[in-house]
Amino acid sequence: NAPANLAVLRRLVLNVARAHPDTKTSLRRKLLRAGWDQDFLFDLIHHMR
Repeated sequence: NAPANLAVLRRLVLNVARAHPDTKTSLRRKLLRAGWDQDFLFDLIHHMR
């Protein structure tokens, strides 16, 4: 079940990053920044639907 569980988590993270209102920043850059900057990570989580 581990691969399926990780796939679900990966889809969740991508959907959260896509839902962030900053449209000029690429998805890859958002994910990297969330790993570096805790405040940005909280901002991503805050903008979840």
